[in-house]
Amino acid sequence: MVFLYIILGILLLIFLISLIRVQIFALYSDDLTLTLKILFFKIKLLPQDEEKKEKKEKKPKKEKKKKKKKKEEEKPEKEKKEEKKPSLLAQLKDKHGVTGLIELFRSAANIATGMLKGIISHVVFEKLDVGIMLSGNDAASVAVTYGKVCAALYPSINILTSATVCRDYNISIEPVFDPEKPTEVYANIHVYLRIIFVLGAAIKAGFRFLILFLKAKFKK
Repeated sequence: MVFLYIILGILLLIFLISLIRVQIFALYSDDLTLTLKILFFKIKLLPQDEEKKEKKEKKPKKEKKKKKKKKEEEKPEKEKKEEKKPSLLAQLKDKHGVTGLIELFRSAANIATGMLKGIISHVVFEKLDVGIMLSGNDAASVAVTYGKVCAALYPSINILTSATVCRDYNISIEPVFDPEKPTEVYANIHVYLRIIFVLGAAIKAGFRFLILFLKAKFKK
């Protein structure tokens, strides 16, 4: 009976975690507004309040340096005299050579890339609205700029929408043949990711990293 309650508790925890979303709201017109939302909590990342900026600027740097010096002076002489042990990378290099170490890095990079792909594939764009109104001194310069922007932006959007889940997106690029009007850029983005997918990808990658480390550590 107790075992059944434990299983139900784990299932309930997984269900609750699956409901948690990390959401980002981005709005750009003249300035960039960036808001992070987790459950019912909203954190305004940009623009920062003037009071917060002033507090960061007023933080004394000299005191931090003095504290570091004191800590270094307080270190016991035994620690200073102790010989440095070879690092894990140095041990693996001695054991498997440079080529073996490079192969290890390649395998680790493949695991990390797979983890990132697994996370990115679950990123959901609820809204991806981008508008650009291009202006210039003459029609020829506007046309050239319009071609360059289209050649750069549309392929990037195609890569983004194919790698993620994009439910609603609208990309608009319009040339404005009026030198008096400035170029305008507008963006309204709402993107989220469920925590459960991040945890799943991290656990899977963690096991693969552990197996890779054990093989490198104990392989003769």
